[in-house]
Amino acid sequence: MIQRSGERIIKVAVLGFESFAPLPIIGPIDILNESCTLQKKALGPRESRTTFDVELVSLSRKPLHFDGVVTLLPQTTISQIKRPDLILIPSSGPKILQLLEPLRAYIPWLQTCSAAGTRVVGMCTGVFLLAETGLLNRRTATTHWNFADLFRRKYPAVNLRPERLIVDEGNVITSGAATSFTDLALYLIELYCGHEAAVLTAKVLLLEMGRYTQLPYTIFSTQKTHDDREVLRIQQFMEHKFNEHLTIEFLARRAGMSGRNFSRRFQRATGELPSLYLQKLRIEKAKRLLESTDSSISDIMQKVGYSDERSFRRLFRSLTELPPKLYRKQYAMNALRAGH
Repeated sequence: MIQRSGERIIKVAVLGFESFAPLPIIGPIDILNESCTLQKKALGPRESRTTFDVELVSLSRKPLHFDGVVTLLPQTTISQIKRPDLILIPSSGPKILQLLEPLRAYIPWLQTCSAAGTRVVGMCTGVFLLAETGLLNRRTATTHWNFADLFRRKYPAVNLRPERLIVDEGNVITSGAATSFTDLALYLIELYCGHEAAVLTAKVLLLEMGRYTQLPYTIFSTQKTHDDREVLRIQQFMEHKFNEHLTIEFLARRAGMSGRNFSRRFQRATGELPSLYLQKLRIEKAKRLLESTDSSISDIMQKVGYSDERSFRRLFRSLTELPPKLYRKQYAMNALRAGH
């Protein structure tokens, strides 16, 4: 890229490696490049603007193949590129643990670049590779909500906040699930180029601005990969009796434990206190009913075990960031949307 007088160029390196799909790699590249084109058109001959010089960087120049359909050609390698201002680590998909080993070759380069002032960004499960560098230790981060439990077990030194869509820790930034790379790209455009450039890009590409949480998209997963048989038995009981009046004392007695010991063992096994686990289980049931039935919110509230509508609405919103009516509008079947 030819630099004009007064123009600030941000050199961006996007890591390229074969994974489940090319979209997490080419998506951010396309959005950042398009923002440069749009700014140039909007500003005309004015040169006082910030633009991105984006390159696909890999361990070698070997073509990257994705399911035999798409092939990407790295423009340079980590041994040849000059230190970038910004490094993007794309999602590696669901097989992150299998990919981590070959991706470790990036770690020394990432650490060196970060020490020299490069900002490093992890997207979705790409945050696992970022965590491997140690750059997230004792810091806050996010990742794909569905991999939160695995991430916590593997990187206990990281303060994981999976409900957040983007976490900015200065020289390291992390973002959440799948296509949240669109939110991340807009965030970076605003960070480097200003709000006006981000709004322009969002409008032309029809991207949504202002999303900040993954909670509306999160599906509560009943963590059962542990080996505590008594806790597993209580989990199964809760799933069948979730709409009944279940106290911690009752569940503890059923498990043959004291209340304190039961809560401790339940949290150690599932990652949640039993009271919050039950709340999340009930709200997940309520979400499914809002998506698939035309039952009133009051009826749904009673079906999942609540009697106080104000408390139910408050809890629902705290766990999804949406009130029940808006959740139904966003996720219900078309026929239900038309009727509400």
